[in-house]
Amino acid sequence: MKLSKEAQKQMKEIQALENKYGLVGFRTGLTHLVDVGHGNLDDEAVDNTIKEILEKGDADKADGKISIMTPEFQCEILRCSAELAKFSVWMLFAYIKKYVEVEI
Repeated sequence: MKLSKEAQKQMKEIQALENKYGLVGFRTGLTHLVDVGHGNLDDEAVDNTIKEILEKGDADKADGKISIMTPEFQCEILRCSAELAKFSVWMLFAYIKKYVEVEI
């Protein structure tokens, strides 16, 4: 895969961070980054956020605002994230590495 110049630059910046913090610090940093969101996707937080999304969507519709992403789709994304949060961060990384094609 050929990377754009910007993607190459960012990859070098990420590699510099890995060099700066060492393998253990870098991997732990990645885990923490994902885990912060991962850990905040409990049932109560998800339910509250879905309620807020739907209420805002209703208010936007009443004001005549049109969104590219419907509130219902936003809720589906959140529900999917909450279900994914039931897996360990490292299992998710392994799945992404093996099955999710990433283009930059």
